[in-house]
Amino acid sequence: MQNMQDKNSARTSLSISRRHFMMGAAGLSAIAGFGIRPAAAASDVAFLGWEGYDLAFKSKEILDKAGAGMQATYISAIEDIITKLRGGGIGSIDLTTLIYQYVGFCGQSELLEAIDESKVPNLALMHPRVKAFDTFLRVDGKLYGVPFTFSSIPLLYNPDLVEEPKSWLDLLKPEYKGKVVGYPDVMSMIVTWSKVANGLDDPSRMTAAQLQATVDLMVKVKQNSRTIPSSLGEISDMFSRKEIVMGMGWEPMIKWAGDKGVTLKIATPKEGTFAYFDTVNIGKDAPNSALDHELINWGLSTENQKAFAEANILGIVNGEAMKAVSDQTVSGIYHFDNLDAYFADKFLPGMFPLEAEGEFVTWDDVLAAFESYQRA
Repeated sequence: MQNMQDKNSARTSLSISRRHFMMGAAGLSAIAGFGIRPAAAASDVAFLGWEGYDLAFKSKEILDKAGAGMQATYISAIEDIITKLRGGGIGSIDLTTLIYQYVGFCGQSELLEAIDESKVPNLALMHPRVKAFDTFLRVDGKLYGVPFTFSSIPLLYNPDLVEEPKSWLDLLKPEYKGKVVGYPDVMSMIVTWSKVANGLDDPSRMTAAQLQATVDLMVKVKQNSRTIPSSLGEISDMFSRKEIVMGMGWEPMIKWAGDKGVTLKIATPKEGTFAYFDTVNIGKDAPNSALDHELINWGLSTENQKAFAEANILGIVNGEAMKAVSDQTVSGIYHFDNLDAYFADKFLPGMFPLEAEGEFVTWDDVLAAFESYQRA
């Protein structure tokens, strides 16, 4: 798995690897062999999530005081977390990093421990716009995930090579054949191109016909693309080498390409842009629940959130930290002075049904459809 440090030299210990590098059919096929190493010591905090996200909660001071370490096991797909918890991991996992769409399901399925909000006082520093996302994270009033970062899958373009695109459909124009690129992640591809194909308010509620229309459009994007990227690092490199003029990307690529002398800008496609936020969670019957709460609270602190944003060019959730960020690139991308402006052209879909629900396709249907797109 290609990590962020390979593509963007780490400047601080908070630099992370990109989530979703290899998510999709390839990642899912590896689940059967997925496992977690036993903790080196009974008191060690067992982290199961995206590489580098552990650093957002790894407080040496807190861990040393508790006489504990942090043992991290990294995933290649969100489903790895669910598979491990379902497959005997309950009682051995402390912290996980689920994307918001999975939190309600995992809480309802008793894979997670409800967060004791009284033990996370820094929740009070959560920006009100982010606090509104609670609706995705609660089951029967209980909180099962704490947001700590947000970003999106924007339409990026090189203004030195092409005019600003106005629609995602610009990726299909014949004059750009071989000069555009899609994305390596199933969720991002499906919800973005469903929005284009079907115009749904919530792309996670699709009929079979709408899912087919989505895949048909994705195949057209594939046929017009330079390649099917295996990682975000590959997309960034293609932008930096000026092999592509526009494509699906990620906000930190603006900095990565800028470091190589290439300007990238974010377009505002009329169909909207998929945004998401990552959360930190506590596994059901976690062996270090009290310590886990303390580490989450530290992860939400103003100083730590500021450092995380500046090290990774990512959105953060602490309102005071937003004001303290001095990196103008970060502040400008995420509109820390006005989050409503950032989310104005974004959509945050729910999770696809996991069981049959009327005429709507299920998550299994979506995964099968994505595999058909990959084979096309």
